Amino acid sequence: MKKYILFLTTVCMSFIHSQPATISGFVADSTDGNTLIGANIFLKNQPLGSSTNRDGYFAIYPVNPGEYVLVCSYLGYENYEKEIAVNPGKDIFLNISLAPKPLEAEAVSVTAEAEALERDISVSRIDLSAKTIRQAPQFGEVDLFRTLQALPGIVSESDFSTGLVVRGGNTDQNLVMLDGITVYNPSHLGGLFSNFLMDAVKDAQFIKGGFPAEYGGRMSSVLNVISKEGNRKEFSGGAGVSLLSSRLSLETPVKNGALLLAGRRTYVDQAAKLIGEEFPYYFYDFQGSFHQDLSPYDRLTVSGYFGEDVLNWDEYEFDFNWGNRTISAHWQHVFSPRLFSHFMVAGSRFRTKVELGGSQGVNSKNVILDYTVKGDLNYFFSQKNNYKFGFELKQLSFTYNSAYDNQDLLSIKQKPIESAIYLQNDRRLSDRILVNPGIRVSYFSGEVNKPYLEPRLAVKYQLRQGEYLNFSTGLYRQFIFTVRDEYSSTIINDWFAVDNTVPAGKSLHFIFGYERELWSTTSLKIETYYKTLDNMLTYRESRSSVDESLGSDVEVNKLFVPTQGHSYGAEFFIHKRYGRLSGWMGYTLNWARSELDNKEYYASFDRRHDLKVLLTYDLGKKWAFGTRLNYGSGFPYTRAIATYLEKDNGIDKRRIIYSERNVFRFPAYMRWDISLTKRFGWFGLDWAADLQVVNILNRDNIFFYNWDFNDNPATRDDITMLPLIPTIGISVDF
Repeated sequence: MKKYILFLTTVCMSFIHSQPATISGFVADSTDGNTLIGANIFLKNQPLGSSTNRDGYFAIYPVNPGEYVLVCSYLGYENYEKEIAVNPGKDIFLNISLAPKPLEAEAVSVTAEAEALERDISVSRIDLSAKTIRQAPQFGEVDLFRTLQALPGIVSESDFSTGLVVRGGNTDQNLVMLDGITVYNPSHLGGLFSNFLMDAVKDAQFIKGGFPAEYGGRMSSVLNVISKEGNRKEFSGGAGVSLLSSRLSLETPVKNGALLLAGRRTYVDQAAKLIGEEFPYYFYDFQGSFHQDLSPYDRLTVSGYFGEDVLNWDEYEFDFNWGNRTISAHWQHVFSPRLFSHFMVAGSRFRTKVELGGSQGVNSKNVILDYTVKGDLNYFFSQKNNYKFGFELKQLSFTYNSAYDNQDLLSIKQKPIESAIYLQNDRRLSDRILVNPGIRVSYFSGEVNKPYLEPRLAVKYQLRQGEYLNFSTGLYRQFIFTVRDEYSSTIINDWFAVDNTVPAGKSLHFIFGYERELWSTTSLKIETYYKTLDNMLTYRESRSSVDESLGSDVEVNKLFVPTQGHSYGAEFFIHKRYGRLSGWMGYTLNWARSELDNKEYYASFDRRHDLKVLLTYDLGKKWAFGTRLNYGSGFPYTRAIATYLEKDNGIDKRRIIYSERNVFRFPAYMRWDISLTKRFGWFGLDWAADLQVVNILNRDNIFFYNWDFNDNPATRDDITMLPLIPTIGISVDF
């Protein structure tokens, strides 16, 4: 009996002493307390490691009892090392602070990026820090969307648009989020500026296709913009003035957290007056965030954005206003070292209002309301097996009203509910193979009342050290949309939701990729893709916005018609991430086709060739030179070829006859921008002066053709995009 008891005691003690533990915690910048996304944490000389999520949290499990050296590395920061003793079953929670370190030319440790590349599946994904975005040549000021448009696979509709045309898809097929809440039209001045204030942005993740199950509701891509948390160490801020706008940001510690406020206002209207012109347009933005750490395991954050564009031109009886509002509350909670959660309650509103010709002219109004509840949870099951799951519930409201001469032409009111649950799994099958299967189940009350299954899969295979093959596929649904008018150009698109008269949009993605570290600072990515785009909507060919009254609560299929499409192509991307010379070069070969009434035609954004170069060079003595070059073959368009006079009850109406859809093409597009920046100290503060020249070759890139059929023969005016424009600006950080 004593031997039996001794045996059981020995087994129990062995079990207790072999119990693994979890090492978890947060990683933040030591200077301002902002959490760091994608920092790498690993145990030296051990095959155990992790990286921080978008909230700066990490977990390493299982860690057997013993003595270890924990290492934390992040590009641009000093490495962190700490000796730790892991006791049986005793979890360790850490708050790690990393000190910034300047990148000294090419002599920089690349351990952090090598670790991340080996651990993550990043098919068609680009991670951009605020620093990377600020280094790119811009128009007037730093802009996130302008930087994204310099990437391969992405084109803009025009110089006046920050809309993202991703691999042949329409601009409404991109899910754009600020701190998890959808932003519906994130642009100003017809798209010349995006809404996001870079002084208040910490990080941006852009996925061009094949995105995982945690994202849904769009068919092409995902942009997730994350706000800065504010400086919780000391009061700081920044300001800037350019020829087009002024901005100011302030950050201050508040108890166990921080407050950040940022604002911007343009004065295009005032600048026009100085040269004797009138252009009564301006916009403003306000962005802020506030967070408090309620405990080591709980953080509460409130963030918001408010912006408005105003164009009131009394001379032409033209009033055009549009704006976004978002407000969100976030709760981050660590249920256990291996279970991390992020919950959100948010509201978003987008509104447009157009009055042309006074009260008896054309009047339209479009209002979108979005109330969202969302939860995301990470469960770190083991070193080779992590799960992410969650839910999303949206109460949506779409109101559209159009009137002409005090008579209602069209009225649409929709209040659908959109919901989804998802599960995805990051799993390492072997030393060479990573997989990320996932499933999303979505539901939309405005369409057929049934759930939609959206399976996703991504695979990464290591050929050898620093060289990988990638594959991704997925099924995607879209229930809300803007409608592409292929016969006329618009500044702001109106949003609608599908109903039981038209099916939901559907897209299927296939992506194959190859990535390789060419040398310590430079990577190469080659990706080929094919995607279908079903049930996109376009205006019926026989109807215009003021033809006739459609009445109230019109069914969607009476105004729009579904089209099918597909796109395919290849992208080449060379990225030099840091060093005296940094930047990238990308080339895209793309085909985009649409089909209507069993007849195939070129999609509106079918750009066969697209070459982009974006580089920054450190000239020394705090001088930096930037250049951006973009060459693209011409977009297709539908030409107005003639008119005829229609007589109806004594009323003469001039009708336009169009060619077949998109059989003509605009000339090739080319634009070269340069910038020169000087950093200097003044009154103990860090200053920067910028000189930028947009379209330095002064090339006439065609926006659209305007035909006058009253002349005989008809005459054509070439409406061009941005001419050569020099801009200057100065900014300060304090």
